[in-house]
Formats: sequence, C-alpha cells, structure tokens
Amino acid sequence: MKKKAVMAVIMVCMFVTMTGCGSKESVGGQIETVVAKADESGNYILNGSFEEPDFTGWTVDNIDDVTEELDIYTRETDCYEGIQSLHFYSGSSEVHFTAEQTLTGLEAGTYKLTGFIQGDTAGDTDSDIHFYAVIDGETYTSAATLSGYVNWNEVVVPDLNIKNGEITIGISAKNAAGGWGTIDAVSLVKE
Repeated sequence: MKKKAVMAVIMVCMFVTMTGCGSKESVGGQIETVVAKADESGNYILNGSFEEPDFTGWTVDNIDDVTEELDIYTRETDCYEGIQSLHFYSGSSEVHFTAEQTLTGLEAGTYKLTGFIQGDTAGDTDSDIHFYAVIDGETYTSAATLSGYVNWNEVVVPDLNIKNGEITIGISAKNAAGGWGTIDAVSLVKE
C-alpha cells in the first residue's frame, strides 16, 4: 500500500513538473489564465515582448486556419524591443487571428494596455486590426495602424477600470491577402 501511495505522489509531482506552474503555450485552444504578477517595469502581461521561444502566456487562434504565417519571429530588425515578436503574414489567403491573455488576481484600479505594431495592409481598405480588453463582459478597443516596414505605431487602450481582479487583453487582426506585420512590447500597467 505504501508503494502505491509513493508512486501516486511521484506521478503527481512528475505531472506538475511537466506542465509547469502558471500558464503555458496554447494555440487555437481555450484561453489560458495567468495569475497576474507585475515584472520589474510594472507590466502584468506574461511574455508581452514574445521573447519566449513559443507563445508562452498567450492563446493564439488562427481563425479558420487562414493565416499562412503566424509565429514567433526571431529577427531583431522586426522587433520593437528584444529579438522576437509576434509575426503574421498571408500571401494567398486572408490574415485572421486573435492573440489574447486572461489575467486574474489584479488589484482593483485603473490600468492601461499598450502595444506596438508595424507592417502593411497591402492596400486593404477594410483591414480591421485592433488591441482590446474585456472587463466584466464589456469590450474596450483601440484601432491599430499599419504604415510600413519598421514604422512602429503605438496602440493604447486607456482607463481600464478593473474591479473584480480579472481582465482579458488581446490583439485581433483581419486583413486581405498580402497583409503582414509584427506585434511587440505589449504591456498592461496600473495607472
């Protein structure tokens, strides 16, 4: 009996070690929940500059699998900071994806979501790229502009009043074929 109990404890410990604590990569699945903890800059977003080798902290949904390239891009020239960014491109089909994080355990207060984006809509006048936050079922958005290679545009969603400690933040992109870009330096800080 002791042997079975010890084996059960070992199996649980192995499972916890393999899955880790906090959040992990999730592509096209359920939204990962991250227990909020600010970094040294006061940013609550996990892996906001995409410096992890995968989508750690993010739930990325390539809607209808149409976006041909949706990945972590390792090219310093295409980053706002660091050496990696979230990259998207489609040559023959449309770009259509979301990348989001749900944070819990936040202190009540007012927060600001900020991110940086560069790229090109390839002439799509109906392009819809925006950053968003969802609090208590209400969505707040700010449109993103793509104005060419390494012409970084800052996107800010201000005055996010969090009362119950939870927020979902994200980026949504819908663009015709030929659209491309990179997203970097996403932050949620208390104002």
